[in-house]
Amino acid sequence: MSQIQAGRKSSLLTTTQLKRKLNELSKEEIIELLADTCKSNKEAQAFVSVRLQGEKAILELFEDYKEQIRKEFYPTRGLPKLRVATVKQAISDINTLGKGTNWPLELMICFAEIAVQSIHENGDIFEDMGDCFTDVYAEIIQRLNREKTPELYEKYKDHLKAIVNTKGCECWGIHDSLEGSYSMLKWVDHDEEEEEDFPDTISYAAMKKWLNISEVKRNQIINNAWCGKCSSSTTLVNFSISLDGSVLFLNGYCNKCNNAALRVIETD
Repeated sequence: MSQIQAGRKSSLLTTTQLKRKLNELSKEEIIELLADTCKSNKEAQAFVSVRLQGEKAILELFEDYKEQIRKEFYPTRGLPKLRVATVKQAISDINTLGKGTNWPLELMICFAEIAVQSIHENGDIFEDMGDCFTDVYAEIIQRLNREKTPELYEKYKDHLKAIVNTKGCECWGIHDSLEGSYSMLKWVDHDEEEEEDFPDTISYAAMKKWLNISEVKRNQIINNAWCGKCSSSTTLVNFSISLDGSVLFLNGYCNKCNNAALRVIETD
C-alpha cells in the first residue's frame, strides 16, 4: 500500500454523516434512494422489508432460507451439493434479520433435522457438512441454556431428542458429538421421567410425522392404546414409531401388564 493510499480518508459516510445528508434531501429523494438501494442489494431489500412488514416478512424469508437449505440435501434434480457456505449464509442472514425473535433458532433446528434425516437415509455425509451440523446443534443447546426459563426447551425438546436419538449417525463421530451437546442441556434434568418414555427413532420420516402432531394430541394417543390381555385401554410405554404410507404405528408395551400393545394413527 502506498503512502497516498494509506493516508487517504474513506469516502464512505459515517452514520452521523449519513443522517445529516439525508436531512438535506426531500421526502421524494429519500424514497427514490431507498428504492434504488433495495433494487441493487438483496440484503438491504430483506432488511427494509422486515423493518416495514415485521413478522410477515420474517416468516416469508424464513421459508426461503429453509428451502435453500433443504435443496442442498434434496435438490429437485441432480445430486446433493451439500454446500456449507449456503447453510451458514442462510443462518447468518436470519440471525441478522430475525434478531430478538425465535426464527434463528427455528431455522437452526430445521437444518439439524434435515441433516440428520439425510445421514439416517444415506449413512454418510461430507465431513465439512457433518462438522457444520454438529456445530449448529451445539449452538442450539447453548442458546437454550442462556434462557432463564424452560419455555423454549419445552417447545423444541422432542425435536432435539429425536435428532440425537436418530439411528445410523455414527459417521465422523456425529452421534457422539450430538450426545455430548445434548448432555449439556440444563433443562433435561427437570424432565427425566418424560425422557425415559421418549420413543425410539426407527424411521426419521415416522418421527417427523409424529412430531407434527400437537403435544396434547400425542399424549392422548399414548394414553389411549388397547391392550388385549387387559381387555381395556392402556398407556403405551417403551414404544417405537414406524410409518407405512400415511399410517403411523406405535409399537410398545402396556404400562399395567407389560404385554405388547399397538396404536395405529391415520395421518394426512
